[in-house]
This record gives sequence, structure tokens and C-alpha cells, in this order.
Amino acid sequence: MKKIFSLLLGCAVMSAPAMYAEDATAVATPEQPTTAAVAEPTAEATPAPQEKSTWEKILANMPKISGYLQTGWNWAQDSYDNSHATSSFQAKRLRLIMDGKVGEKVDFRLQIEAFNGIAGSTNGNGQKNLQVMDAFATWKVMPEFKIRAGQFYTPLGYENYDISPKTLETVDFSNIVYRMACRNPYEYNFVDYGRDLGVMLMGDLFDSGKGFRYLHYDLALTNGSIPCKDDDNSSKDFYVSATVRPVKFFNIKATYNYGKYKDNSKIADGSKYNPMHRFVVGAWYNDPQGIDLRAEYGLLKSKVDGQKRLDEQGAYVLAGYHAGKWLPMVRWDMYRDKMQNTVNPNGETIQKCNANYNYNRILVGVNYQLFKNVTIQFNYHHFFFNDKQYASNGEEYSGRNQIQLMGRFCF
Repeated sequence: MKKIFSLLLGCAVMSAPAMYAEDATAVATPEQPTTAAVAEPTAEATPAPQEKSTWEKILANMPKISGYLQTGWNWAQDSYDNSHATSSFQAKRLRLIMDGKVGEKVDFRLQIEAFNGIAGSTNGNGQKNLQVMDAFATWKVMPEFKIRAGQFYTPLGYENYDISPKTLETVDFSNIVYRMACRNPYEYNFVDYGRDLGVMLMGDLFDSGKGFRYLHYDLALTNGSIPCKDDDNSSKDFYVSATVRPVKFFNIKATYNYGKYKDNSKIADGSKYNPMHRFVVGAWYNDPQGIDLRAEYGLLKSKVDGQKRLDEQGAYVLAGYHAGKWLPMVRWDMYRDKMQNTVNPNGETIQKCNANYNYNRILVGVNYQLFKNVTIQFNYHHFFFNDKQYASNGEEYSGRNQIQLMGRFCF
């Protein structure tokens, strides 16, 4: 009797895998009762795993190539005369990205910008050239501690670090990025797209057990010079950044940067490099199936012997809503350069801010996910200038407009 019972039990165990391996179409229906859907166990029910070919192994270890093109049409009133406007098709961005592994816990990234607008990078005809944006390796020792070395994006604010043009809601960034995070201390007005050469320690602490960690930190030491170029002095830039995420869709971030920029002014105080302090704080709530709400505020200051050299501030608030393939949005942003005039001991005016950047701006836009990797973006901007600060060619006016219609194609 025991032998018969053991034999029946063995048959039941052998039948169980075949029952779970059955296709989902075997669910009971009025025309197909459940009892008729159970297949008899066969030797072919669980085929032996096939070993990967040599070519498949090679492909699995090859670097991943990705990127995106952002192109379309731009219409804008002239910065100096709003009775004149320009209309142009643009290749806004073309990014080529290569991600690969160079070790068990070491990743590498190379990112090339084919349509960059970095000052000095265009040719004699004003055409945009190739530029290395990112070239760094990251040693992922553990989730709580990682080391990055090379040329990377600095952690100053959300838009420069946590967001890229591929994921940004709008076509262009706010002036927190363009006038603060992307202005390298090497030159007062030099734009470097928020990149620098150096090393950075970072990590994610305190696992919530809900798919996110409560704290992210970044500590970076960089040249504070032009990307893709060795530093020509002993001064270095320092960044410290922390992001606190109390719940899955909401976080608060603060970043402080100290560095020095080259003094090209005529102030005769003997200083070659001036200190520069940058601070950005923000909050972000982003539900991929609902509300997208983000705000940031930033300061940029410099003072030598009690005299201000730089005194600027910026802010923006963005509100949107993910509605299926649609993302309607509105954004307000502002920037103020308070250094209207600086006069040296000889009575010479040595600095006057570019009032083109002193404005409030309202953006109304919408994104539509045409296909999985294709997004259509429409942005309308209205700029509000302060008449007392803005005067060009003897004329004053209080606003101008801009329209952008772009396609973002990812691969």
C-alpha cells in the first residue's frame, strides 16, 4: 500500500510544473472548461536552456549606444528691436551617448554634443562643432558610496544634474541653468553647460523598502576651468549637495558651490582670482501619472575687500500634469543681475550687466508623446523686461515673444 501511495505522490509532483507552464490562454471559458485545459506532462514541457553563442556573448558586453535629436522651428522677436523677428529651422541638439562597463562595478559614459553653442567652439562661419560633454567613469562600490572621475555634469540644481534635455519638460532650461549652473568661473560670462573636470563622491542612503532611498549626496572637487582643458592654477571648485526624499514622488534638494573666477575687470586691487559662491535650493513633486510641480531658487555672489563683484539671483516655478500621452505645462522664471554699474577708483565704469537677462518670463507649453521615442514639443514664451533696466539703441520696451515647435527623437 505504501508503495502505491508513493507512486501516486511522485506522479502528482511531476505533473505540477506542467500545470504552471501552461499558456495563459488556458484560462477557463464557457466553451473550454478548466478540466480540459490541463495538458499531460511531456518531456518537452521544460526545454533545457541553450548556451549563448560567442557572438551573443560579445554583443552582451558591447557598449550601449543611445542618443537623441531635438530639431524643429523657432520664431523670436529681436532682443534689441521687437519690431524685427527671426524665423528659423533649428537643429537644437544632437547628443550621441555611449554607456559601457569597464569592470565588474565600474561603468563608463561618453557623451558628444554635435550642435553645441559653447563660446569659441564655432568655426569661422559661425557653424556649431562637435564637443565632448561627458567623459567619466563611475566606480559603484555600493549603493551608499560611489566614485566618479573625469568630465561630468556638476550637481548644482535639478535641471543641471537630475534632468537632461532628453527628460526636460520644456525645450530650453530656465536661467538657473543658463546663467548660474552653466556659467563657468573661468570667465564671468563663459558658458560650459555645467560640466567640469574632477572627482565626485556620491551615494544613496537609508533604504525605505519602497523602491527609493531617503537621502542622496554628492561631494565634488573640480578644476573650475574650461571643459576638456587642464587647470592653469592651483584653485579648485568645491560642491556639496544633498537631496532628501521623504516620500516616493517628492524631494527637496540644496547645493552649495565655492570657486574662483578669473578677474578680467579693471579694478586695481591686485586680485587675480575672485571668489564666487553659488547656492541653489529647490523642491520637486513628480508623479509620472499625475502632477509635475518643481521650483528652484538660486544665488550667485562675489565680494572682494567688501566690494561686490557679482550679485545675481534667479528662480522658477514649473507646473504640469501627465495626462496619458499629453503633458500640458506652465512655467514662470526670472533672473536679476544687480550689478548695474561698477566703478573703479579712477572713475571708469568697468562692469554693466547685460539687461537681456534681467526679465520675468511666462512659458505656456504642451508635449505630446507621438510614439514611444518621439515627443512633439510646443512652447510659447513671453518676456517681461524692466524698462528702467532695459534700454538698447535708444529704445525701451517691456516685452517680447518667442515660439518653439520641436520634435525630440530618441534612440
